[in-house]
Amino acid sequence: MAKSIPLSVRISDKDAEFLASFDAEGAHTPSEKLRAILATARRRHEVGRDFDSCSTVVEDLLRPSLHRVRNAQREVGLRSDFVFKIFDRMPEMMAELMAAASDTAKDEKALRAFEGSLAEQLFALMEEVLDMGLTSRSRTYDPELIKQRLPPILEVLNLIKLSQQPQQPQQPQQSGKGEAL
Repeated sequence: MAKSIPLSVRISDKDAEFLASFDAEGAHTPSEKLRAILATARRRHEVGRDFDSCSTVVEDLLRPSLHRVRNAQREVGLRSDFVFKIFDRMPEMMAELMAAASDTAKDEKALRAFEGSLAEQLFALMEEVLDMGLTSRSRTYDPELIKQRLPPILEVLNLIKLSQQPQQPQQPQQSGKGEAL
């Protein structure tokens, strides 16, 4: 085990209040909380360029918000699968963006793989959200949230479908006298 070095620091009342209210997994005393804060800062500073370490950093950043949302939902008695899908997918998407910085430099194959991975994640999220519009009972705070946004999406999808249909050659119009116009 590494040698521990005792530190004595002076912090403001505001920082002491923050430290007292700071929620770090497994940390209860001010010393444990400071060590947790340092560990998080070190991970952010030393974050690798690999997907897993970037994902861990983003999950760490989002964890307090996720807990606050879950607590608020319990208190109010509401649940939103939509919100949780975003919390679930965001770390992966952000990690992909963060990890790409070193892996894609001047490499066409890596850029294509990067784009493909982002597209895979984004379209998976889109499918999950659109699936929520299939049921009569909404899994969102606002029962109309998904339904209100479906018509423009359906319009775009119809335009895409039309643009992918083979073009039919146009027949020349005939005048009443049997000749083409």
